[in-house]
Amino acid sequence: MSLTHRERVLRAVNHEEPDRMPLDLGGTYASSISIRAHQRLMQHLGISGESAVIRKWASVVRPDEALLKHFDIDTRMVVPRYEADWNEYWKLAPMPDAGEFQDDWGVVWRKPETGHSFISEHPFSGEPDIDGIERYSWPDPDDPKRYDGLRDQAKELKENTDYAVVGMFPRPIVSLSQFLRGYEDWFVDMALNLEFMEALMDKILEIDLKIGKHLFDEIGKYVDLVFVHDDLATQENLMFSPDTYRQIVKPRHQKIFNFIKTHSDAKVIYHTDGAIYPILEDFIEIGVDALNPVQTSAKGMDSETLLRNFGGRLCFWGGIDTQHTLPKGSPEDVKREVESQIRTLGKNGNYVLSAVHNIQDDVPPENIVAMFEAAKKYGNY
Repeated sequence: MSLTHRERVLRAVNHEEPDRMPLDLGGTYASSISIRAHQRLMQHLGISGESAVIRKWASVVRPDEALLKHFDIDTRMVVPRYEADWNEYWKLAPMPDAGEFQDDWGVVWRKPETGHSFISEHPFSGEPDIDGIERYSWPDPDDPKRYDGLRDQAKELKENTDYAVVGMFPRPIVSLSQFLRGYEDWFVDMALNLEFMEALMDKILEIDLKIGKHLFDEIGKYVDLVFVHDDLATQENLMFSPDTYRQIVKPRHQKIFNFIKTHSDAKVIYHTDGAIYPILEDFIEIGVDALNPVQTSAKGMDSETLLRNFGGRLCFWGGIDTQHTLPKGSPEDVKREVESQIRTLGKNGNYVLSAVHNIQDDVPPENIVAMFEAAKKYGNY
């Protein structure tokens, strides 16, 4: 029986076998493609279209619709228009350096000629100041520009297409507190200044939930899934102990996931890179439905272990290596990895295939084509 794209994805997220392996490209902030890789892929396939940047600091795009249809991708992202043009929507003051720009949280980014942007100014660096948290000029969650066009975008996808519609929740407490504080100060705070760090996280959470309320007023009845991204680990270990996660971060994540499920019927896709095996049971407990990006090269994250311990309880979303296989392997290497992940992570359903994080500039278009061709070849149930 042939399923719709939406049915296919939701079956996988509900731990059921679909008709074929669901495919994602550009359905979330962390499963898209860089602008240069997108342009080369379009040229390679002879497809004309646009490369519309949706995250300025990461230089990733919303893939062109013709490209998504070419690969028969099952997901579509609902993304705020302001993400594509901060200057237009937030009227930001120009930075002294032409290569710098500021996001709406006040974090200053520097864009080199090639590669990713990096943070050049952390607004809360230096001595921790709890009183300064309330004095800070925070983004206005009630600004209507933030939600411009979202309802129409989501309604169109839900009512006039059969794709799985994915909404984007604002960046939560761990990553954003690191951006605001600076990584060195952040790690010191997690050990020595917990009162300040919890106050900062709670302020971020307060704003996120206010944004979330407006967001779900606009799109809550149209989205099938909601993407939440908050990195917690390196490739070797968690950034903090499991006990610290359970004490400091988990209760705040719980509030976010409860909020999503109270204000919509959407399933939760949770994104964190790295070696997060020790807290996967915690994710399940607080309502994570799908885990992205499934970085199987990280410590403790091999596919067999994940399937054995969490198959049927977590949907795996990602899994195709973007560090080694996609940029450095041959198309045959890519095909072998896709087949392997389908046979493990995709056993009995439970898997949405995509790259581990956004496809970068160094990935040849031939390897991207090989990934999706192999998924079609080996992904039938």
